[in-house]
Amino acid sequence: MFEVSAGQIVAGKYRIDGLMGSGGMGVVVAATHLELDQRVAIKFLRDLSDDAIARFQREARLLVRLKSSHVARVFDVGTLDDETPYIVMEHLDGEDLATLISARQKLPVGEAVGYVLQACEAVAEAHALGMVHRDLKPANLFLAVGPGGTKTLKVLDFGVSKVLDDRASSPGDAPRGGDLTHEGMSLGSPGYMSPEQITSARDVDERSDIFSLGALLYRLVAGTTPYRGRNAVSILASMATEGLTPVRTLAPEVPQEFAAIAERCLAQDKAARFPTVAHLAHALAPWATRRGRVLIEQILATLNVTFDGDALDATAATSKEPKVEPPPAPRAPQRTLALPQAIMIVGITLLVVAVGTATCHAVRSPPQAPETAAAASPSATQAPTPTQAPTPTQAATEPSTAPPAPSLDPTPTSRPKMTPTPLARPKGGKR
Repeated sequence: MFEVSAGQIVAGKYRIDGLMGSGGMGVVVAATHLELDQRVAIKFLRDLSDDAIARFQREARLLVRLKSSHVARVFDVGTLDDETPYIVMEHLDGEDLATLISARQKLPVGEAVGYVLQACEAVAEAHALGMVHRDLKPANLFLAVGPGGTKTLKVLDFGVSKVLDDRASSPGDAPRGGDLTHEGMSLGSPGYMSPEQITSARDVDERSDIFSLGALLYRLVAGTTPYRGRNAVSILASMATEGLTPVRTLAPEVPQEFAAIAERCLAQDKAARFPTVAHLAHALAPWATRRGRVLIEQILATLNVTFDGDALDATAATSKEPKVEPPPAPRAPQRTLALPQAIMIVGITLLVVAVGTATCHAVRSPPQAPETAAAASPSATQAPTPTQAPTPTQAATEPSTAPPAPSLDPTPTSRPKMTPTPLARPKGGKR
């Protein structure tokens, strides 16, 4: 294998700046494109066997076809003079999930769902192209820090991915169905591998990635992997003999509905798991933020999966985001009287009261003789007969004990003519 060191120039245009990581199959270094002054990451293949080289080259072709923002972009591919292949990718600043959970052990359900939904968005596009990742684990999920401190999860290392059919082939390529692994060969990371993948990496489909995503959910909230062992064989034995420890046994604060979702992903029978990543993402909607619900819609569209009703809107009420109340409706302006109007109304009121008072004094008469009061009776048809002569008290009774209602008409009421003789009330006049 080609040995790299800081300051070294490779491919005539990349300066090696330092080591970023290494594994059994390759090594990743930070570098700078000399002409563009752009920071990049270069992945060199460590294993130069024919199968490893073929898998590495296929990974480069597949990564170019993935357009998701949750997959590291590929800028260049090539081969060094000693036939060591390399892939030039975008440089990422941040940390992987393995480092994060090593420091924090357990994460809140909402945060865990946010990370898994971002991984689901990348995996959904891969599945739509006929690819199974086969190595989804915290170390291959990188939290890249962008402008303003925003974190975006990137799915890395498609080197052990499996192509289910020729959907992932580039135009002009020969069909690439099948796999580059051998019968009984196990590829992946113990603790996150499905039982069928442990038995044979060739006999997997999309539901193997769903198992790995369920194992990731379990690890993020429970603080440990669902099945434990020193290697794949001991983990498989643990699956067969011990079974799955319920999520709430290790994390009783986790909602039962969420625990059921993670445990369904981890079913040993793949037919009992969620059929697609879209079904898993949709089930996680009650714990998704607004950004997460956008990702769910994208996942459903990528895999062409629909659900009856508007389920995402129905679950939006359980999101942890603050509810925005609508602004209060403006009050109707209160009508106020202008000063001239108020003065006019007060003047009319005083005039009406004065006229009413003068009228009351005018219609009041002095005490009358019995015979004169009788002649001034309001109704001639009810005049007393000689045998029923009215008493002086009845003849002198006031017209009404309550003053008449004041009229709004400012015209003065007609007044009876005052004479020295006793006043008689005219017929039809105001009382």
